[in-house]
Amino acid sequence: MEVMEDGNLMDKVNILIQRDMEYYKSKQSILQETICPGVIGGKLDFPRTASFASVKLVLWWEEEFRAAHKISSGFLHGDKKKEAEDSGASASCEGMVKDSDPSKFVSLISKSADEFLKHLHILTQEALDHADLSVLTGTIGAAALLKNCLWFYNRTTNNNSENSGEELHRGYKRYNEMCEALAERLLDLHCRLLSLYILQDAECLDWENDKPFFESERGSYYIQMWWLYMKGTREDLWNTVPPKMAQRVFSGMLNESLTILTVRFTQSVQSEARSQLLAVDISNLLLCVAQLLPSICESAKELIGLSLHTSSKILRDIHTKCQELLICLLMRGSPLEDLFKVFKKGLHNVEIFKPRGSAVAPWIILAMPNIFRVHPTQLSNIDDSNPEVLIALELMVLLAQPQPNWALLLKVLCMKKCKILSIILGAIFDEHSKGVLKPNVKNSECGSFLCNGDSSCRDVVTSSAIYEFTHYYDLISAGTEVMIFVGNESDLSDALLPLIIKQPNWSSCFERRHVWNQIRSPWYEAILNFAHPLMEVTTDTVVNALQTGATMYQAMSLILACFSHFWESVHPTLTKVANLIQDHIMTDTVPLSNSCLLQILVCALYSNLLKKSENTKKEVRIAEEKPQTSHQTSLTSFDATSSSPQAIALATAESLCSIDEDNKHTDQIEEFLEQVRSSRSGLDSRGSGSVRVETNQQMVEILASDVLMTTTGTRSLKTLHHFLKCNSEWLYQELGISENKEVAKPNRAVQQPLFLLHTMFHIGYRPFDQLLSGGWRPNWVNLIQTPMGMTNERIWRQISLRWEFRNPNAANLTSQHTQIVNNITSLFKQ
Repeated sequence: MEVMEDGNLMDKVNILIQRDMEYYKSKQSILQETICPGVIGGKLDFPRTASFASVKLVLWWEEEFRAAHKISSGFLHGDKKKEAEDSGASASCEGMVKDSDPSKFVSLISKSADEFLKHLHILTQEALDHADLSVLTGTIGAAALLKNCLWFYNRTTNNNSENSGEELHRGYKRYNEMCEALAERLLDLHCRLLSLYILQDAECLDWENDKPFFESERGSYYIQMWWLYMKGTREDLWNTVPPKMAQRVFSGMLNESLTILTVRFTQSVQSEARSQLLAVDISNLLLCVAQLLPSICESAKELIGLSLHTSSKILRDIHTKCQELLICLLMRGSPLEDLFKVFKKGLHNVEIFKPRGSAVAPWIILAMPNIFRVHPTQLSNIDDSNPEVLIALELMVLLAQPQPNWALLLKVLCMKKCKILSIILGAIFDEHSKGVLKPNVKNSECGSFLCNGDSSCRDVVTSSAIYEFTHYYDLISAGTEVMIFVGNESDLSDALLPLIIKQPNWSSCFERRHVWNQIRSPWYEAILNFAHPLMEVTTDTVVNALQTGATMYQAMSLILACFSHFWESVHPTLTKVANLIQDHIMTDTVPLSNSCLLQILVCALYSNLLKKSENTKKEVRIAEEKPQTSHQTSLTSFDATSSSPQAIALATAESLCSIDEDNKHTDQIEEFLEQVRSSRSGLDSRGSGSVRVETNQQMVEILASDVLMTTTGTRSLKTLHHFLKCNSEWLYQELGISENKEVAKPNRAVQQPLFLLHTMFHIGYRPFDQLLSGGWRPNWVNLIQTPMGMTNERIWRQISLRWEFRNPNAANLTSQHTQIVNNITSLFKQ
């Protein structure tokens, strides 16, 4: 779609709107642009896609911002020249300065935003009139993108002018209101489709028919259709609208449809022939809800109904409705003999009338038989179950989210002394031992709009469910970094160190002769990342000193001085892991000054200096052996004052290999190591470690934020999250809660050639109608003897709707069943 790139902003916007409307009328669709996966969601809830027109408008707004403030706003990442080329206005952005000022910028932004908002209203109405979901989600993406841009400009310019802030805030508020209104329209559209088409079936809903449905060989059609629609719509929402909005819409769909089904089942009156159909449908429905509910929860406690006092109203409603469905299933689907066995000792002895307290929601225990394999009364608290259950529940919630929940991811990885990380690293370390791994080379950017070019989005956009061999390096590095960051000495010695020591020649990287070697194990590279805060400042200080006439001897002293001066900026866990390795290092391995910590710091600085050199690939010699004195001869006549910074950095890196030779810096090295020992003595070497992620939600969020503050930390979490999503079935099997009979392996996709058919006839890996086929036999007595806080009236209301109680003198009732009906009736009538 061609648009005018030169001229006044308002003129360009009017033509842009005209062209966009012409495109819609001719194509009946909206031209879309993909947003970088690295920025999707977040606190501002960025969309996955936005219309071409909205993207173009943002680029023009940024051009006006630079003209008014003479700097970039920061909303658009990447090179300014590339931004200008994308907008087709490189000359105006790079070559000449527009006549503009901040007040004029605010006025133009506000007016153009108002004009575009009117355009979005027209498209929205067209989409609703034709029930066009693609156009509706396109307008949602456009409104969400512009809303976030206005929020950013409002925050940036609010300090300059009070009036400017109010004007931009009004624009942001209007776009925010439109996003919320569009989300409501989208929810309303889906709810109408569910109630009018999906949940209607005359044959299935003919409860009083004297003939069994489908000869009692299957459950109702509409439960399967509802399940398929909910699963498919969830995938569509996850892939089209902003993540938080998608979650709200899906939760509304689940709640509204569950309201219809709950009222329908609990108030229905079935004939004898159709009574079994009710139990089959409710059991199928509860199993389906248990599969869908993790998508709208934030923690395992919300999933199992333990934190409903802080949850959303929708979650409380869903748990309440599922509880009603469970009561209906128990009272109207269980055999008469089991009912009498429970009630014959007197209603005051029946556990179902006692308060539930802090126990897991009983309907969840019924709907997740693969996870909860104990009597409900034995699970009074979630902490009473085994560690695998706790981890599996949190993992289910994590993987069902429309966007990564980094705090929850960190919790899942580090729960129960880093059990999941130990499982992953244990399996991948075995693959690592089969050959030399190299870092996976990633492109700098994904090419989508708003990409910041730091390659952090590349792991997100990877579509393959199978990790190649080169990805193992990144995975080991990521898992090691997270475990070191969170764990204490006990966690590291129990979980990480055994995996490292098991590797052949594991301690060779700590040999002083291998400081120069850039072929390193991924776990060692992860350790070096913790020294990064020291490296940049040390490198710049030393290179500047050499350029101003310092000798190489003085440069080495300056490096040690920088280590001492800036040591507090290094994460304390680096000392822990260095000392832990020091205690287990091989006797034939000699690190620099016999200190693993110094070896780590010098290796990290060596790599950082190489990055500063333009000729790294030519100068760095990667071989099996290297003479110890090779670097000395090349530095005897080195003149730093007449060399480039790149050459200085390379020469300094070579000198690092002999920093502890000839006893030139022995005293300074020992002084630095003593400083480290004294600072370490003031720290609790045991600490809380991985236990923190299970006991304090705020601590988990703080830890996750700290990890995300670094580039390597962000990449590590994204790599691990991608691996969990691609290998969830293998992890469930390792935890012992999977129902899949096919053995899964890490980095191997489970084959499901007919995925749509599998979804239609299976709830997870459990076939539909197992209650009917006999594949699932609940313990009715145990379920009825579960504390639920029921009253006599509520229980009797469901029992009295059974066909046996509505016609106790029916000819097809045996004398035993007639006596049971009379006895139970007398108990509740007393």
